[in-house]
This record gives sequence, structure tokens and C-alpha cells, in this order.
Amino acid sequence: MEEGKAKSIKFKCPNCGSVSQDEVLFLCNKCQQADMIIINGVYMCPSCLQPGENFECVKCGSKEVGMVIK
Repeated sequence: MEEGKAKSIKFKCPNCGSVSQDEVLFLCNKCQQADMIIINGVYMCPSCLQPGENFECVKCGSKEVGMVIK
């Protein structure tokens, strides 16, 4: 696994606005464990860095949660 060097990760739900990492579920099932990278303590695969239904808001259930890496 590789470790990313991002400063921060923010999540934005179209219904709830900004949500914390604890309020987001990671939905990806496309990658193998060896493909995973760590960015600020969040495990994800390279395909999850592309827009799509990779995250779900636990507050409202939206699967259109966006991720911004700064």
C-alpha cells in the first residue's frame, strides 16, 4: 500500500453539505487490497479518486458524496 501526501480530505454531500469523514461510508468494491493507498488515514483505491458513487452519506443515504483533496 502506498501513502498519499494530501494535506486534508473534505467530503460534500449534495443534500447535507459538508460532512465529516465519520459520516461517510466507503463503497468501493472494485480493487484488491494490494491496490489500496492511504491518504490522511483514509484507505481507498485509485479508481475511487475518480468521480462516481464511491461514498455514501450516513445522514441521508446519498451516494453522490464528493471528495476534495487539498
